[in-house]
Amino acid sequence: MQPSGQIQYNEPLASYTSWRVGGVADKFYQPADKADLIRFVQSLPENEPLFWMGLGSNLLVRDGGIRGTVINTKNRLKAMQRLGDETIYVEAGVPCALVAKFCAEQGLVGAEFLAGIPGTMGGALKMNAGAFGGETWEIVQTVEMLNRCGDVFTKSASEFEISYRHVNVNADEWFLATTLKLKRGDTSESQQNIKALLAKRANSQPTNQPSCGSVFKNPTGDYAARLIEATSLKGFKIGGAQVSEKHANFIINTGSATAADIEQLIAYVQTQVAQQHGINLQTEVCIVGGKLNERAEDFGTVAVLMGGNAAEREVSLRSGAAVHAALISRGVNALAVDVTGNVIDTLAKLKVDRIFNIIHGRGGEDGVLQGVLEVLGLPYTGSGVLASALAMDKLRTKLCWRGANLPTPNWFVLKNENDIDACIEALDFPIIVKPALEGSSVGMSKAKNRDELVAALEVALACNCEVYAEAWVTGDEYTVGILQGKALPVIRLETPREFYDYEAKYNSTTTQYHCPCGLNVEQELQLQQLALRASDIIGVQGWARVDVFIDKNGQAQLIEVNTVPGMTDHSLVPMAAKQAGMDFEELVWRILETSVRK
Repeated sequence: MQPSGQIQYNEPLASYTSWRVGGVADKFYQPADKADLIRFVQSLPENEPLFWMGLGSNLLVRDGGIRGTVINTKNRLKAMQRLGDETIYVEAGVPCALVAKFCAEQGLVGAEFLAGIPGTMGGALKMNAGAFGGETWEIVQTVEMLNRCGDVFTKSASEFEISYRHVNVNADEWFLATTLKLKRGDTSESQQNIKALLAKRANSQPTNQPSCGSVFKNPTGDYAARLIEATSLKGFKIGGAQVSEKHANFIINTGSATAADIEQLIAYVQTQVAQQHGINLQTEVCIVGGKLNERAEDFGTVAVLMGGNAAEREVSLRSGAAVHAALISRGVNALAVDVTGNVIDTLAKLKVDRIFNIIHGRGGEDGVLQGVLEVLGLPYTGSGVLASALAMDKLRTKLCWRGANLPTPNWFVLKNENDIDACIEALDFPIIVKPALEGSSVGMSKAKNRDELVAALEVALACNCEVYAEAWVTGDEYTVGILQGKALPVIRLETPREFYDYEAKYNSTTTQYHCPCGLNVEQELQLQQLALRASDIIGVQGWARVDVFIDKNGQAQLIEVNTVPGMTDHSLVPMAAKQAGMDFEELVWRILETSVRK
């Protein structure tokens, strides 16, 4: 007799997980019932990879999906019956909440805690799930199991090694059903207990948002949620993943999270708690599947676009050469492409699968190239059209920040010399004059008196774009790199020059870079969160760098965002990545991954 369940190929798993993320399964099988499941397993090739899913809670499926076959037992293995005065039989696909309800209706007590477990009985058995002081294996009498050959057998609870959130189970054996040993009790009292537990859960946990339940195990004598909250991580985000503001041991999908966002946030929380409290948090969540582009060949042929025709051409060529070399060293089929003329003509001659954009300044960082790539359907690194255009235009960036009540220095738009006196009255000296559409400090000058302001305006107007004067900030200068929604360690800049100009950035040997930056943990975290907020406001994706001052009054002042930061030997993002334990090749790889997300 052939299996009669439903099989699907290349099935997206996001709709089957409580986090609502995850790549595809090669094959996805939903059995008709227990007997059909046994026949299906018996029909599989001996070397077929096999993974079981219930409700998909307490499970993170990576964006690369799961190879082989996924068996989904949700509402498929759903038999449940009373066997004796104090025993019930439950198949693995029954949601735990329904088990708790059934037991109460039967006048049996001891299973009320199952109402707080957002998974199936099979999942609860696999990890000794618990809630409200109860644990699954405290009430397990026997289990019915299936092995890789399709054999069915029964084991007693005493045959297993059980610990906190862990059960020793052979890799090629799976739970089909269990018998639970309970006690007689009062139905109405048991139902009231369940109602109270569910109300407590709703009040203390983000039950209306996609999550997996508790992410971390509670360390001995403490609570993971307390440690995370004490580390000031409530509300902290990486991409679309966020530490819940309601319960710190929950990570929620705010609507746009990828599995990579969630996994990075898990690792970040572990790192921060370990650094501040000396405790290594262990995860409860099961992380399975492959990451996107784990192999170099998965990226296909990559064109590294560099050069361009803007004032930052030479810096872009240096960045591009370094990026190209890093990709080659990681086995990526990368082409170095110097864009010297019309970018559309350049792209028309290429047969590539994606673009690593490292063209700084106008024509590469301002949304123009991004728009061309969107029309051509070529995936590319970094931010999209709108965010690129906004970030390149420093004036519009400041208007967005001011509209969102984020701190940025006062400014005055200068059209010609007739605006000089009004500018002085509005800002006073010293003043820094900037062309709105240039990067790498091109065309920028500091003015300490009227004559210097006139000269600075002339230099900036030569850049053929809007010009503005900005109030000079006396204080320390910092920069925050952002990679895949995560803030990198903060760098403090120190230069003997008037300011961190082109010479200080790319040629000077006297510029000092401090990383660690000298701020305490809380101050650095606040600066990182401000940078993430500032980049979110304008829609930054993938990677970027936010420049910010802390003035003499201790107030942070946002300066600008770079959506295609430098990648030379003097560049800041690689320095910050190194401090985070990421070498240059890994950084470049991670940036290239942002083209896949897009």
